[in-house]
Amino acid sequence: MSENEKGLGSKLKGLFFESEGSAEGAADGEKSAADLVAELAAKSGARPSAAGAAAAGAPPPAPPSNLNTQKMTSGVGAPLEFDAIFKDAGMDVAELDRVKKAEELLKGLPEATPQDVKRQIVEASLKAFGFELEKIVSAANNQKRALDTYVRVNEQVTAKAITEAEGQIKGLHEKIAALKADIEKRTAHLKSLSEAASNRKAQVQKVIEFFEGPKGAVAPKP
Repeated sequence: MSENEKGLGSKLKGLFFESEGSAEGAADGEKSAADLVAELAAKSGARPSAAGAAAAGAPPPAPPSNLNTQKMTSGVGAPLEFDAIFKDAGMDVAELDRVKKAEELLKGLPEATPQDVKRQIVEASLKAFGFELEKIVSAANNQKRALDTYVRVNEQVTAKAITEAEGQIKGLHEKIAALKADIEKRTAHLKSLSEAASNRKAQVQKVIEFFEGPKGAVAPKP
């Protein structure tokens, strides 16, 4: 373990237990555990709460039961607005704020910090500043459920739209086929009509030629 990780571990320990060396560390100018928590929480805009530790044991809220699925549809090509999705799913501002604060704290941690150490820092910070861990986890799970519902609702809407579109396409294909058949029928009828008319004209021409003579022939002199 590096010296930096050891120092960080000592600060984390000071969040939960009083140690004889904590005062000495502060006297030497080293940031105390309380200072570390304050810095991390300040990045998220959190303010310390005296009831934070006591409230940590409160039961998590029930998942949202007033899902408004009618609103949870997305227009084709429309950008996703996650906060609006979560609110339509029944989540309140407090739930959204809990998850947002936790995300901001996670972003403020050094990349090199081990995962278990990061977890201790974030948990200690949130507890000290009045954010109940159970409610944060519950709110995050509610967001996941809201997103699952959002996708499922849009899957149903999309499936219905596709079915309707395919029905319209089928209807159009049938109409096109009927129109093509009508064109062929009319074309055949016109051909038959023209042939019949030509035959009748030939018969009529014989009558004309009988009484007038062949067309262009010179009439006999009286």
